[in-house]
Amino acid sequence: MFRKRSPQGSLFSTGNLVPPAKAQRLQASWAESFRRHALPLIDEDLFAPLYSHNKGRPNRPAQMVIGVLLLKEMFSLTDAETLEQLEFSLLWHHALELTPEEAHLCQKTLHNFRAGLMEHDLVQVTFSETTDRILKALGSKVSRQRLDSTHVVSNIAVLTRLGLFCETMRVFLSKLESEHPRLYERVPEGLRGRYVKEDGNATGYRDARSSEGRRRLSVCARDVYRLCELFGNTAAEKLEEYALVQRLLEDQCDVVEKEQPPSGDDDDVGEGSVPVVLKAAKEIDSASLQSPHDPDVTYSGHKGKGYELQIAETCHEDNTTEVITHVELTSACGSDAQATVPTLEALAERDLAPEELVADTTYGSGHNAVEAERLGTELISPVSGRAAVVEEALADDQLTPADFHVDPRPEQPAVCPAGHFSTQQEPRDTQSHCVAVTFDRQTCEECPLFHPCPAALNQAEDGYVLTVDLVEANLKRRRRAEASGEFKPRYAIRSGIEATNSELQRGHGLGSLRVRGRPRVDLAVHMKALACNIKRMVRAFMSQPSKPIPAMV
Repeated sequence: MFRKRSPQGSLFSTGNLVPPAKAQRLQASWAESFRRHALPLIDEDLFAPLYSHNKGRPNRPAQMVIGVLLLKEMFSLTDAETLEQLEFSLLWHHALELTPEEAHLCQKTLHNFRAGLMEHDLVQVTFSETTDRILKALGSKVSRQRLDSTHVVSNIAVLTRLGLFCETMRVFLSKLESEHPRLYERVPEGLRGRYVKEDGNATGYRDARSSEGRRRLSVCARDVYRLCELFGNTAAEKLEEYALVQRLLEDQCDVVEKEQPPSGDDDDVGEGSVPVVLKAAKEIDSASLQSPHDPDVTYSGHKGKGYELQIAETCHEDNTTEVITHVELTSACGSDAQATVPTLEALAERDLAPEELVADTTYGSGHNAVEAERLGTELISPVSGRAAVVEEALADDQLTPADFHVDPRPEQPAVCPAGHFSTQQEPRDTQSHCVAVTFDRQTCEECPLFHPCPAALNQAEDGYVLTVDLVEANLKRRRRAEASGEFKPRYAIRSGIEATNSELQRGHGLGSLRVRGRPRVDLAVHMKALACNIKRMVRAFMSQPSKPIPAMV
């Protein structure tokens, strides 16, 4: 039965049970700030879908469970350590407004609650709704934000290429034996011996000297092909583990038309030869399978295996405390440039779209800058190749389209260097960012900049028309700004997000997660980012104890 926490405090709360001196210390601790300011931000109604509304045993209040999960991430604890603190720590009792009798959870409750968050797609909602309340509580300004990424490593072993083959096949064969024992009998004895022992653990076949590694890899490639041939169009085909074996074959091997002659001993090769050869290492895609235990993990050449976490946070000069406004888990092998527009769109949906977004060069393509402007945001980012300043744009005796302010939003008029507004703006090509801007003929001919102006007379329109490539014009303007020196002071604030990355990596365990699998990793990073926001808010209110609690309506 769904039960919300009573808004009334208990007569038997921790603050009323301890001696006055200890109660005074509790009032001055982080636990008091968490109780007064963080706990009320948790909206229990969000979690109603996780519980039955029928009569029955009432649930643990969702506010309590979320509070426990936040404290777990704030202090980077394991589940066992978390439950121990909940059971015995007076600070935790006070922070969560629990009596000693209430301060108990079993590990299964935490597990089921997290599973419910993932099943009902409440991970992003929990972060967004609570963060929006934090922003309101702190009075944070969001008109200027910054964006960066950090690497996330899930709890998987670092496998060599040979280890990847052996482990993927071991996982499949173990699953096949438990789910389809009759089909498992079809597996050749030699193949079983290479990858599975009687106790279900991997064999030492993956452990090879470098001189033997290539030969064993060739054997593995043929074994993978053989497994796909044996169990295609069978009940085993529906297993997720079989799909991983197929993916491994596609990622790592090429199937040739002619069968290759057998090499090595018959025991290594198996029953005959198969038409498959290993791909060269440089031919393997970065999005290839890296671990059968976390199939969504990809490879980054300079960061290794894992995921990328896109992080946006406030960076307004009036803010005393910055807040992480958006986090999104992306592929490690993808470009950060692909995250710029989705981040702005996600922020706009929550009415948090910034007027300025500060990011490094990777995010600052001309396309991204134009799309950001279309969303009402100025992208402050270095331009790649900034040394190549556009000379014609800096020349005094001529004008370029870069001197015109052309808004990507067609309802907004363009402005020429003389300050005149356009009369019409329409796209030249729907597939590109080229637009045609029309100015009044009489106004143009009387303009002091008429002769250096690149706009051309269009008799049909009875006006002067300028075709502008918005991307190219944007790049030229930004290169000019960098060359003039006005860019550096505006961009300097970006470096502050590196401290946030470090805080998440070292303070909240983001650098080495205890979970694997994209859904669990996504839940973990959102909870850690939310815990980081909560910790910052707690510290802010601890430094200003007299600050009133804002209403959360």
